[in-house]
Amino acid sequence: MADIDFDAVVDDDAEGVPPILGVLAMWAGGVMSLALVAGLATWGYRITVRDMTGVPVVQALAGPMRVAPDDPGGQLAAHQGLAVNHVAAAGGVAPPPDELQLAPRSVGLVAEDRTRGALVPPVRPAALAEDLPGIAAPTPLAFDAGGEIPSTKVPAGAEITAPETATVSVAMRELPEGALARSPRPIARPETDLVARAAIAAASAAVGPAPITDLVPEDIVPGTVLVQLGAFDTQADARQVWGRLTGSDRYGDFFDEKLRVVQEAESGGRLFYRLRAAGFGDLAEARRFCAALMAEGADCIPVVAR
Repeated sequence: MADIDFDAVVDDDAEGVPPILGVLAMWAGGVMSLALVAGLATWGYRITVRDMTGVPVVQALAGPMRVAPDDPGGQLAAHQGLAVNHVAAAGGVAPPPDELQLAPRSVGLVAEDRTRGALVPPVRPAALAEDLPGIAAPTPLAFDAGGEIPSTKVPAGAEITAPETATVSVAMRELPEGALARSPRPIARPETDLVARAAIAAASAAVGPAPITDLVPEDIVPGTVLVQLGAFDTQADARQVWGRLTGSDRYGDFFDEKLRVVQEAESGGRLFYRLRAAGFGDLAEARRFCAALMAEGADCIPVVAR
């Protein structure tokens, strides 16, 4: 029996009938190539005409874009129009001007601006003649033309007596006991009003220090805003620092309506006490309080109770 060559049969069938998958792949590649070419052409066209179609065009207004105002107002800067400015602006010396104007005279000091030693007391003018008391004119003597002129001669043998002189009382040279021989010099006025200071001190002593209100740490609600003023070994030290802060003239006004909190805490096996203040509405108020204390040199940290 003759042998049948099956490989030859298979080869003849492959050459005569093309595979379906190869044809489909070829057509699909062609379509994708055409689509890619069409997309690239469309994209290039849109880029070319984008400036004319994509960007809106606004019509410009008629007239210049910027116009200087008729009255610019304002104030001219000092030192304008000087020849030295022309050197820096134009790089050369400006020609001499046709008209020169002197600078105004410098303003002098008035009497109230001068020192006391530089002031010269005004010279008081001499009294005028019309201001002097007038001297009465002598009264003319009346005499009779036909009679004799009375004689002022003293008759012979008359006794001349000296006129009576007024007795002048002489002040006693000896002063009584306790009298002032010389008036004392007045005491200079103090710079501060001692009466006002004494009144303020008396009022402060009468009112006394404001009572200190303590807030128990167990009564503090979580979320309460506090400020921490320091940490101390004992409660006595914390209370002493609170008294020093509230009684100081620099910090006393800051602690009005504030409550004292002495809270016990432990860290690393060591027991200490935190000195805190309560009575703040929010965290911003506590931060302003700490900023004021730190500006005066005290320690302060705003905290929130947990």
